[in-house]
Amino acid sequence: MTDAHPPAGAIDRSAHEIMVVNDEPASRYATSRLLRSVGFRVREAATGAQALALADQGLSAIVLDVHLPDMDGIEVCRRLRTQYGLARMPVLHLSAAFVTDEDKVKGLDAGADAYLTHPVEPAVIVATVQALVRTRIAENAMRQSEAKFRAIYANAPSGICLIDGDGRFVEVNPAMAQLLGRDPGSLLGQRVSRFAPPDWAGRIDAWLGQPSQALSQGEFPLLDAAGAPVHIDWRLAPLSAEGVRLAMAVDISERLRMERARAHLIEQEQAARGEAERISRMKDELIAVLSHELRSPLNAVMSWAHVLQRRADPELLEKGLEAIKRNCRTQARLLSDILDASRMNAGKLQLELQLVDPQELLLSALEALQPSLQDNDNEVVTELSGPYLPVLVDPARFQQIVWNLLGNATKFSPRGAPIHIGLQQTEHGLRLSIADEGRGIEREFLPFLFDRFSQADARANRSHGGLGLGLSIVKQLVQQHGGSVSAFSEGPGKGSVFHVDLPPAPSAADAGPSASPPEDSTLGDLADAGLVDDTLRGRRVLLVDDDVEACHALALILADRGVLVSTAHSHDEALQALPGCAPDVLVSDLGMPGKTGFDLMRHIRQNEQRDDHLPAVALTAFTRPKDVDEAMAAGFDAHCPKPLRPAELMHVMARLLQRSAPGRA
Repeated sequence: MTDAHPPAGAIDRSAHEIMVVNDEPASRYATSRLLRSVGFRVREAATGAQALALADQGLSAIVLDVHLPDMDGIEVCRRLRTQYGLARMPVLHLSAAFVTDEDKVKGLDAGADAYLTHPVEPAVIVATVQALVRTRIAENAMRQSEAKFRAIYANAPSGICLIDGDGRFVEVNPAMAQLLGRDPGSLLGQRVSRFAPPDWAGRIDAWLGQPSQALSQGEFPLLDAAGAPVHIDWRLAPLSAEGVRLAMAVDISERLRMERARAHLIEQEQAARGEAERISRMKDELIAVLSHELRSPLNAVMSWAHVLQRRADPELLEKGLEAIKRNCRTQARLLSDILDASRMNAGKLQLELQLVDPQELLLSALEALQPSLQDNDNEVVTELSGPYLPVLVDPARFQQIVWNLLGNATKFSPRGAPIHIGLQQTEHGLRLSIADEGRGIEREFLPFLFDRFSQADARANRSHGGLGLGLSIVKQLVQQHGGSVSAFSEGPGKGSVFHVDLPPAPSAADAGPSASPPEDSTLGDLADAGLVDDTLRGRRVLLVDDDVEACHALALILADRGVLVSTAHSHDEALQALPGCAPDVLVSDLGMPGKTGFDLMRHIRQNEQRDDHLPAVALTAFTRPKDVDEAMAAGFDAHCPKPLRPAELMHVMARLLQRSAPGRA
């Protein structure tokens, strides 16, 4: 036998030990030397008994001579397989004496894995041993892999099963049986569809019978032992060469229950929110705030009526009183209609349509708004190119549209900035345009501009007056006239443009008669209540109101009665004026921007001396009982609603002064 040094194979030979069993020292030495030379570690034995004693699991293979002195190699191989727990140990018979085919068959039948006879090339011995070692390595890896799979299969929390081509359970793991609450044996050999609700059986058979070679997924229920449905998410592998599919099953019953519960909760929440929003729209808070915003202007109108009655020349007096009467009638009608906001939202607001000259109606509206425009030093630039065709509108509502748009332009324009208003006759009817150079409108806000409460701030200390309802009311009124309203702005600081488009009027025969502005009921006696009581003459009053026009008018009325009046137009101005004017009575509006009349009153009460009580009257258009209670709780002694009757205010002031200590230093 000659030495051979074949290239090392894929295995690490140094990690493997081979036992060489041969009773002839020279032959044993030669084989051992050969194996060591190619990297194997070698263990030697001279007899069968010695081989059995040295054999253990640490060996990777055994090269066993057949002719041994105590027992032949075939018997040694048999005992290794049956008595020594080495059934999978690779054995190579190497013999120079037993070389016939019959000997080879006998040896292989006894359990040998290979049989070589001398003379044999060394390279063949090395290659055969290496092949046996590789086989052992592969078998060990397969056994380990199978053991891991079995452990996973048995302990997996999800159901795992094998299903044959007929849709029958071939094997199920414990989790699968537990998922269905059944004994594993009751499932094996049964169709999966046998355990499904009747209306699912056909669909399950069709799904399991599909020839797809890709992983498929499905959700269908099976019935547990009690007949209750178990909703299962299935993952089905393609059909294997052995004709079975691997399937994984996860119980999703709880997930589906939670999804249904969540969907039900969302539905309930949406229904509850919708109901809450509906109720919120109907709350009387809206009516109270509407009352405040629409009645406050009447306070200035009524106060100026008293001024004109005493100081104006006859011509101015007649013109002023007529204008005041006309605007008071319109404001009263608007107040009555807007307070019934639910009618407008439900589309039940009735319009009193008349054929009118739009230019005359527009100029009338502008005349009514002149005081507020002058207060902000805004110049209204009219762009009129009449005559215009008559339009079919409700005159009061048309004026309301103009007032709301023009008031919006004034509110958001800087002092002195011009406001352009014009009428255009178009082929589609009449277009009213109002453009300002004010703060502009952010692009993101434009889609919500005409939504209710779009100012998004209904608090008493909001930065701008108004409800955020003005443009929403414009939109509804225009739409009820069959028209449309739109707005455009290039962005913040670039002003805005509003367009109101009204359809052409029908023929005169269909439209009915044109009319002058409608008359309505008297708003009440605007004259004062008579001579001023001596109680007020010479007394000092601090009058606080952010409405400068109303404040000035009321100051003139009180001064005409001999009252010494000081004025302030904010919380801070009032606190600065208090020490200097040392008032006998404080008269304050409540709903001022920034800090309110409530804040002013609380500050005064917290800082005045125990016996130095300043009589105080609250002025506000908030007239509900709880509003009066809040004013009293803040420290006011009396409450006068707007629109204000000066005689009523003076009566309240006199009563408070008579109750207090006479004279204040």
